[in-house]
Amino acid sequence: METTHFDDKVTIECLKNGRKVEAAVLSFREEEFLTVVVQKTAKINMQWAPTKNLYIGRQVGLEFVTPGPEKFVSKSGR
Repeated sequence: METTHFDDKVTIECLKNGRKVEAAVLSFREEEFLTVVVQKTAKINMQWAPTKNLYIGRQVGLEFVTPGPEKFVSKSGR
């Protein structure tokens, strides 16, 4: 039996200036949506873009991208 877990932090990148920042994951559904909070002040809603394999979101006129949180698969059983 396998159990899948995702990290509660993710690195997002601003496309305008190339800066990367760590954000906390608020809500997440794999290959659908991702909601993050940056430095406890800015909430960013991101949607899955299947053609780019990235989550994309906009906030205060800037566009942010991320491949999503790290995925951990653990096997349990005999």
